Amino acid sequence: MTLVNELRRDIDANRGQLKGQVVMVLFRIASAARRPVDRRPRLPAVPVGILYRLVVEWILGVEIPWRTQLGAGVRIYHGVGIVINDRTVIGNNVAIRQNVTIGNKHEDGPCPIIEDDVEIGANAVVVGGIRVGRGARIAAGALVTRDVPAGAMAIGNPATIKPARVSADSPEDHQ
Repeated sequence: MTLVNELRRDIDANRGQLKGQVVMVLFRIASAARRPVDRRPRLPAVPVGILYRLVVEWILGVEIPWRTQLGAGVRIYHGVGIVINDRTVIGNNVAIRQNVTIGNKHEDGPCPIIEDDVEIGANAVVVGGIRVGRGARIAAGALVTRDVPAGAMAIGNPATIKPARVSADSPEDHQ
C-alpha cells in the first residue's frame, strides 16, 4: 500500500477525531522518512523524526514510535496517554482509545501482535508475546497477558476471555 493510500485510510478512519488524524498523518510521514521508497532517496529522517516526537509525544501525549508496524485505518479516540512498544505489530482498522498500553512484560521481551479489526478500550493494557485475533474486543481497563481468539472479548484484570458470539444466522441457532 502506498503512503498516499495509507494516509487516506487513516484520515477517513479518524474522521471527527482531529487529534487522531494528526497523530496518524505525522506517524506515516515519520515512518516513510525512515525507509527508502521505490529506491528514491529518503526524506531527511532526523529532522522529521524530531518533529514527530516533539508534536506527537511531547505535545499530544501519544507514544507510538515511528518504527512500530501499524496497519492502515488505525483509529485513535481521545488520543492521550497511549503507549505502544515499537516491536508491537498492529493490523488494519484497529481502534485504540485513551490511556492504552501495548508492549512487553519485561525489557526486551516479546510484544503483542494485534490482528485486523480489533477494538481496544480505554485504560486497557495488552502485554507480552501474545496474539489478539481478528475482530476481538479488549474491554476498558482489561489487563491482557494471554492470547485472545478471533472475535472473542477480553474483560477484567486479569482478563477473562469470553468466546466469540454466534451470529443469529448461524446453523447452531436453528437446531
